[in-house]
This record gives sequence, structure tokens and C-alpha cells, in this order.
Amino acid sequence: MKFFGTDGIRGKADSFPFDNNTVSLIGYVLAESVNKKGNGILIGRDTRQSGKRILNALTKGINAAGVKVTDLGVLPTPAVAYILKNNSYQAGIVISASHNPYTDNGIKFFSAKGTKFPDATEAKLEKNLVKYIDEKKVLKNGSKIKNCSSKDSQKLVNQYKDFLVSLMPENALKGKKIAIDCANGASYKIAPEVLTKLKANVVVINNKPDGKNINLKCGALHPETVAEVVKKQKCFCGFAFDGDADRVISVDDKGAVRDGDFFLGVVAKYLKDNNKLKNNTLVITVMANLGLLKAVKQEKINVITSKVGDRYVYEDLKKHKAILGGEQSGHIIFKKLLDTGDGQISALQLLNILIKENKSLSEMCSWIKKYPQILINEKVAEKVPLEKLPSTTKVIKQIEKYLGDNGRILVRYSGTENLLRVMLEGQDKKEIKSFALRIVKEAVKEISKIKK
Repeated sequence: MKFFGTDGIRGKADSFPFDNNTVSLIGYVLAESVNKKGNGILIGRDTRQSGKRILNALTKGINAAGVKVTDLGVLPTPAVAYILKNNSYQAGIVISASHNPYTDNGIKFFSAKGTKFPDATEAKLEKNLVKYIDEKKVLKNGSKIKNCSSKDSQKLVNQYKDFLVSLMPENALKGKKIAIDCANGASYKIAPEVLTKLKANVVVINNKPDGKNINLKCGALHPETVAEVVKKQKCFCGFAFDGDADRVISVDDKGAVRDGDFFLGVVAKYLKDNNKLKNNTLVITVMANLGLLKAVKQEKINVITSKVGDRYVYEDLKKHKAILGGEQSGHIIFKKLLDTGDGQISALQLLNILIKENKSLSEMCSWIKKYPQILINEKVAEKVPLEKLPSTTKVIKQIEKYLGDNGRILVRYSGTENLLRVMLEGQDKKEIKSFALRIVKEAVKEISKIKK
């Protein structure tokens, strides 16, 4: 049994391990592991219809271990991290499957300081969870535990809202029309409120969640939706959040989608030019486009490449004493402000730069020339380690040799699903697509033989 992926536990909401008993055990093992001093465990969630049921099951398990719960309601993932960092709680949980469809759900874990759990902590939790499942442990209700009131929760949520508003000068966005796509997710209330308080003319789409429409043809996975709004309404720029609002994809004034690579390049250059890029270092992941890598190196910015996942970006930020890092997918960490990705913080920081520079986003992105990139996600029967696929490895090496310095290949498995991810970059899109398909075909063939 393996429960933890790249970001907590994720799977089908109506299947193991998201049945009520297993979820209660997850809450129990977390509550068992935390320091007993503090105000209990915080829980936030996105808008999926399964969220309330999972909340109730987690609460039962946490209470059974003698720890109380504060239900923050529907709230962006990073809001929970912020509240933990600035208050005295024992740990935090977010019930969300991020950008996945409503039929999935997940449980993300945060320490008392608001940071994602490291691998070692997750391994310990998993060991205890497996033990209790094997023992068929049944939990008793924590009847003497008094969980926190909704009034207490609202005070904490207001802390986060006030923090976001404080990131820009009063009336900073007056006269600016900004489009946002809330993905029918966790940002559907907060994001419009914050931008409105900053006097922006806000055009909001996909802010009417019904439990099933989260991420449905909208949000960070479909930024073309908000891009159309930007073009039609002649907006200053636009932003598309994902379901739990820990990431954001930007759209410039011309309606061009600008992913996390453009975002990181623009912010890193601005900080360097203003002597604010600590240690002159930017942390990216292996998924970052080769064009970004070459562009920032021309600006003489040091680049650290981490594994995929914002917690790995955070670990490298700490290790190299850097303040800016993130992913192409839109997870951006401004370490001085928060230790995890926050789509709204990112949007506000970018807006700050545009206002200070008195430039459009299209102008600010013009120096970054991205390479054509192909990404294929192929379902596989089993995640066989690549080193056990000799024929596939041989094909990859042949293509790498051909591409040389003008291309790149990344082959890996999804951390949460049985998917093989094949990414290629190069100067000719048609050529790299054929290479990617060749690798996928070889890998699927080898895996199917092993499975038999």
C-alpha cells in the first residue's frame, strides 16, 4: 500500500482510501503524531461535493486522538498555510484534489509552521496508517472534544484576506480592468473580494461552484477561457486559478497565455534589476522550458533545478537561501511571504511589478523566447521503473544525442496517477512530437510485456 504522492494523498472520492473509516484513521494518525500543545488542527477544503463528508470523517479521527478541529470552510490551500504560520495550531489539513475533476479528492498536510510535510514525516504517517488498517482498528467518538466555532474560523479567514490586501498600496489597481477565472473552486469568494478592495474593475468568471463543476473546462488548466475575456473586454491582464488556488496562470493584455515559466522569468529579472533577488538565485523544476533556462542565464541569474512539486521547490529555496521559485504549472513561492505556492499572492506580486514598471505584461514577457514543447500523458498498467525498461531507455538516449543542446527530454511517472509523462523540447514542434510518440509507444510496449 502506498498512500502519499507528490502532494499528500489523492484518489477517487468514492473509493479507498477515501471511505469514511480510512479517512478517520488518517485523521487519527496525524493527530497522534503532532505536538499536543496548541489549538488543535485546522481544516480547509475546496468546493467538491465530497469535501464535507471527508471533513466529518477526518474530524472523527482527530477527535478520537484527543485533538480538536477548527473547520475553516471553503478556503484556498495556501490560506491554511498562512493561518498556521501566524497562529498557534498543531497542524493543518486541506481537503482538495487541486486541479483534478470533482470525482477525485485529496488530503494535503501542513506542519504547525505552515510548511508541507517532508518525505520522512509522510513515511512515518503511512507506516502507522497501514498498521491500523491491517489491525482493522475501529475508532471511538471523541465525545468530550469541543471543536472551534464558525466565529473563530471567520476571524482566521479574515487574517488571510487582510494580508492579501496589504500586499499592494491602497487604490493601487484603480482604473485597471482585471479578469479572473476562479475555476469554480476555493478562490471563488476571496479573489474577487481582494481585487475589489484594491479598487480594480474585476471581471469574474467561473465563480459559481455546485460541487461538480470545479476545474470543469475552466481555471488554470484552461486559461484560454479567461484569455477570451481579456481580449473581448480589453483587460489590463487576467489570471486563472486552479481548484484550490495554490497556483495561477497569467494572461497578458493581448490575450496571450503566460504560464509559470514566463511568470518566474519576469519576476526574477525585476528582482535582480532592483537588487532584491537574494543570492541572485531562481529555483525552477525539471519541467521548466529550455527557453526560460537560457533566458535567465543570459541575465546572469543562477538557476537551481528541483524535482516536480512545490514542496521540493521550497526545500531548495531553503537550502540555497533563495526567495523565489516555482513551476511551469503556476505554483510560485515567494518565500519571504509564504512557504508554499499561493495563486493570489503570485497574482498580486505580478500586478505590483506591472504597476511599478508602468508596463504591460506583454512588454515584460518579450525577452523570454520559449522552445516548442510537447507533453504526452499516457495511462499505463503499472509504474515500472524506467531503469527496468532497457529498450525505452535506449530510444531516449538516441533522441537526446540527436537533440544535443537544442532540446531536452524528461520522462517520469505521475506522483498521483498511473500516468507516464513524456516531455520533449526542441526547435521543431513536429519533430519533437514524433519523438515523444516514439518514446511512449516503446514504453507502453515494454510495460505490457512485463505486466503479462
